[in-house]
Order: sequence, then C-alpha cells, then structure tokens
Amino acid sequence: MTAAIHGSFTVERVFDASPSRVFRAFADPVAKARWFVGPAGWSEIERSMDFRAGGREIAHGRFSDGTETRFESRYHAIVDGERLVYVYDMYVGGALLSVSLATIELTRQGTGTLLRITEQGVYFDAEDANDQRREGTLHLLEQIATHLPD
Repeated sequence: MTAAIHGSFTVERVFDASPSRVFRAFADPVAKARWFVGPAGWSEIERSMDFRAGGREIAHGRFSDGTETRFESRYHAIVDGERLVYVYDMYVGGALLSVSLATIELTRQGTGTLLRITEQGVYFDAEDANDQRREGTLHLLEQIATHLPD
C-alpha cells in the first residue's frame, strides 16, 4: 500500500504587468505553452487546453531517459483577470504521483500584479514531494516572468 502524504504551500510573486496580462499567461494556450514546460531534457508529446469552467488541460512529455510525465487538470472556477481554481493529477512513468487543488489569485499592486498560488496536495509515497512541488512552482513563476504575453 502506498502512503498518502498531505502538504500545502503558498507562494507569491510580483510581476511588472497588469493583472489581465498575467492572467493571459495562464488563459491563452499559445502563451502558456511557452512557459509551462518540463525541465531541461523534457520534450512535449501532447498538449491540449480547454480553458473554461469544466474544461480540461493536458501536458504530456518525455525525458531523454524515456520517463514520461503527464499533467491532467480540470478547471473549476475562472474569474477573468482575478482567479483560477483547478484540480490536477500528476503522473510519472504512468503512475499517479499526486493530486492537487490549486488556486491562483491576481491582485493589482501599484503598476504591477501580485500573483499568489496556493496548492493543497496529496502525494503518494513521496516524503519530500510538497517541498519539491513548491520549488517547481517557483521555477515556473520565473518562466512566466520571461514569457509574459504582450
């Protein structure tokens, strides 16, 4: 039997862009494909995105050693320019690694935008997975900063 390990975290980042521009980084499939990718050595196999409440998103890829990863999400709440709530499953090598509830909140801060991500997850047989997921999320925020849509 696999252990179910629960964890949560919140991370914040201020972007020098409007809330609508930061929101487009998540909402526009072309914009999201620029930053929502695996680390070095990962290549895309499949990507689809139906950005609406009840819609689904898939990002499936493979590392050079043949290991595949698959992100499958379902959007639950979308408030344009303000908030996203979605649940996602993460698979590695065909095995379910985690199930997470993610909330993204955008708030105008001066001339920029404060982005807050809160994630609550259950990880299967991975003691340090919550810390790893937090670090991965911070990396993705850096990628968003360099790939914000116009």
